[in-house]
Amino acid sequence: MSPHITLILSYILFIWFVVLHTFEEISCDIMALELGHIKMTRNRYLLGASVISTLNLGTLALLTLGLPAGYYLGLFTTAIFGIFQAVVHTVGYFREGKKARNIGSGDLGVEVR
Repeated sequence: MSPHITLILSYILFIWFVVLHTFEEISCDIMALELGHIKMTRNRYLLGASVISTLNLGTLALLTLGLPAGYYLGLFTTAIFGIFQAVVHTVGYFREGKKARNIGSGDLGVEVR
């Protein structure tokens, strides 16, 4: 398998994990999150998730075409979204003082049944 195909398949796996993570956040009712001055609403959350999904699919299209912009955008999206998620989940965990329960990050301490 060529490195280009490996990269494309890896990015498809990344997109799949992002979509699964979005479903996990929806199931944990992240849309009702209030963290200091940040008040998440359903519309804001869904708009943000839509923008991220569209950006990821656009990046995948650029990668598939072999354009250099796809490589840079792919590096940007995986690094920034990965680092951003880690920081947000860490802050949420310490702010809420909850332990992870069952599946998911457990930031809100929501028990999945």
